[in-house]
Amino acid sequence: MKTLNWNNHTISKLCLGTVQFGLNYGIANKDGEVSQQEVNTILKYVLSKDINCLDTGSMYGNSEEKIGNYLKGNDLDTMIISKIKSDFFQVEHELSIQNIEKSLKYLSSNTLFALLLHNIEAIQNWSLKDTELICELKKQNKIKYFGVSIYTNDEFNLALKNDNVDIIQIPFNLLDQRAIKNNWLKKAKEKNKLVFIRSVYLQGLILMDKYSIPTHLDSAKQSLNIIDETARKLNITKNELALSFVNQMAKNSILLFGCDSLKQAAENINNYNNLPKLDSQTIEYLTNSLSNIDEYIYNPSKWSK
Repeated sequence: MKTLNWNNHTISKLCLGTVQFGLNYGIANKDGEVSQQEVNTILKYVLSKDINCLDTGSMYGNSEEKIGNYLKGNDLDTMIISKIKSDFFQVEHELSIQNIEKSLKYLSSNTLFALLLHNIEAIQNWSLKDTELICELKKQNKIKYFGVSIYTNDEFNLALKNDNVDIIQIPFNLLDQRAIKNNWLKKAKEKNKLVFIRSVYLQGLILMDKYSIPTHLDSAKQSLNIIDETARKLNITKNELALSFVNQMAKNSILLFGCDSLKQAAENINNYNNLPKLDSQTIEYLTNSLSNIDEYIYNPSKWSK
């Protein structure tokens, strides 16, 4: 597994996203929440492939508990990122710290590699008191780093300017190329902020058969046809095309991937380890053809049913 070095940490280029472990997540997910038995199987396999980073969240159902049930008693050097909502900062510091301790207990871990805000509100109203809380959590070694998950360019710029933010999680995929257009990757590198990329497959939409796409997303079919035709022309899968595009454009970032089965996990890891390199003409064609996608398509929060 390829790695990335940041602040003296060696981090696997792939990070396992675990929202499916605790929630029925993703437009293409037909099996629902993943069982503890399947979680154990997935984690055993993923960690054996030298992936040393897991992404979870206290709002992801019982994902933290399922991860902790597997990690308990195992001497594994695993970097865990957990997310919290902005109301984390709206209570007394002692209660906030207790909430982190609760997550650590669920995860059978002593320290979080990073604590990420799931939404930006707290960054918009940042205060000295908030800085003090983050410093206290780091001092107590409950977290190593702090960050935020962003959705818009304005939110990215807020995170970039905040010196407390070490990590920024961004959406980036074939249908959502704002990271390129707005220079998010370059700007983050200049400030030594580590970027985690989510939504490589846009909750599975990019990989769906066009006949399975819900009617409320019919407007995405034209763009998805471009992806289908390009993959067919190159004789690779849509999975390989989507992953290779993001990987080549974001060389200094960590890529999040989710799965709801061992088969899916193995496919994603195998694809990454054997990624075809896209030629410059293909990259140019994909950026030009898919650079002005309507927000309704690339933003799942806008999807109506």
